[in-house]
Amino acid sequence: MKKFAVLCLFVLSVMFAHSQTPAAGRIAPNSRVFIEPMDGFENYLSAAILKKKVPIIVTDDKSKADYVITGTSHVEKAGWAKTIFISGAPQAGASIVMKGATTGDLAFAYSVDKFNAARANQSTAEACAKHLKEAIEKK
Repeated sequence: MKKFAVLCLFVLSVMFAHSQTPAAGRIAPNSRVFIEPMDGFENYLSAAILKKKVPIIVTDDKSKADYVITGTSHVEKAGWAKTIFISGAPQAGASIVMKGATTGDLAFAYSVDKFNAARANQSTAEACAKHLKEAIEKK
């Protein structure tokens, strides 16, 4: 009988621990997120998350994070020919990936390219934040 009780307690503790771990593809509102450095793009992304009211908490302590966001961004300035004949505005793009901090399970990924973006990094960061908010709210 004691073995059965111990087994039940063990199963319940495993189930409870599993329920506390973020599942792949599901992001709970108010989860803590750490944003890895991305050559300055992390600042634009943090600002966009606040501006778009994404229901997550951005933390500067990776050990306290439920998720980690990594990614890249790029801005291509127009050459002289494009400046004269087409437009002088830059083309921008960004890709972000959000994974569970402890599991490494993919929770969210998004990539955006913007042509003729006046505020290149800001515009791409806001697009990432908008889609992240949609992903959290649809669950």
